[in-house]
This record gives sequence, C-alpha cells and structure tokens, in this order.
Amino acid sequence: MDRLEYRYPTKGYYYWDDDTGLLFLKLKAQHEKEPFAFCSVKGCERIRIKANLPKKAQISDCQAKAYPKYAEKPSVDVPMPKKLPATHMDHFVELKVESYKTRYLHLKDDFAYISVDGKKFSLSEDGIQVVVVDGHDGKVVDQMSFRNSILQGIPGQIDNYVNNIRDNSIVVMMSKGRFIAKGPWSKVLEKLGAQRGFKLKGKVFFLNRAMHIDSDG
Repeated sequence: MDRLEYRYPTKGYYYWDDDTGLLFLKLKAQHEKEPFAFCSVKGCERIRIKANLPKKAQISDCQAKAYPKYAEKPSVDVPMPKKLPATHMDHFVELKVESYKTRYLHLKDDFAYISVDGKKFSLSEDGIQVVVVDGHDGKVVDQMSFRNSILQGIPGQIDNYVNNIRDNSIVVMMSKGRFIAKGPWSKVLEKLGAQRGFKLKGKVFFLNRAMHIDSDG
C-alpha cells in the first residue's frame, strides 16, 4: 500500500500487481465543491480505465491469488461509543429514500419516494415531499407534498407548514424531477438546520431533527 503514495504524483496514484491482477487506485479531487453538491465547481471529475483483453480470454477470478496476500485486519481509528442500557423508550425506525428515472419506450419519468417502516410516501408531480416522524415513538405524524407551482407561486405554504412542525420531530425531505431549486421556499431548510447560504443542485435529500423552529427565521 505504501507504493500508492509515491507513484507518479503528477499523473495520479496507482499500483498494478501483475501477480494477482489487482489494480490499486488512490483518487483525489482537483477542484473544490460547494456544500450539498455532487460535482466540483468546474464540473464532475471522472476517471476512465481501459483494459485490452484477448478475444478468447475467459472470465477470471483474482480473489484466490489476491487473498490472503492483501488481507488485513480491520482497524478502528475512533472507538465505538458504549451502548446505552436498553429502556422502554428505545425505538428503531427503518427509513428508506429512493429516487430514479423510469423509461417505457420513448416516455421518461422520474420516480421518488420516502419509506418509513415499510410505508411509502411518493410524489405524483415534480416538487418536494416532506414526511414528519415523531422523535419519541418513531411513528409518522404527517406528510405533505409541495409541487413546483406551489414552491414558486405560494412559497409561504411550505414555510407555514415547517413553522408548525413540533419540536423533537424528525423531518425527512426529498425532491422529485426538476423541482424549483431557487426561491424563498428554500429558506425553510435553514430553519431545519441547514447551513446558511447553501445552494441546491440536482436532487435534494434532507434529514434532520426539528428543534425550536423560529417563524421569523
């Protein structure tokens, strides 16, 4: 692994083990990126790997040669916190958020939903979906969808909704399709704990606990 630190610093860090067939890479972004952004300020950075294989090459499995040669015991840099004694107040909530594109022949559509303990809450139109979970018992207490026309034309509607969320509630928010990323409505994320001055790009997924929400911002 030490060879990765000194391998072609100007081109990148990699090490090819010819005996086992393993390729080790160490990747580092060249440009900064804004908060909540997947790509850098100059676009998404990529790495392309090309392999020239003989026409009659068979499927190979390098695991038998690679391990136990490169097997390592797991190490913990930060010790795990001690488990608190179990009480009748302990609750576990299964939360799943999924967003993807569907295509049937020439028709394309975005699909997105939030699932809490197996119960799904989905959006029928492009916009924002909000699900509120009780922070004590883990039960869903409310859910609301805000389509683009509401976010753009009546931003006060989502603002009033967030202002009325009770403290200690768990707020889950996600977007569907080409939602309105800019506008007064996005200020509600700051009320829910997002960093001031953030910018939305691409899809949105937000999870936080509502505490002492101030309607004046």
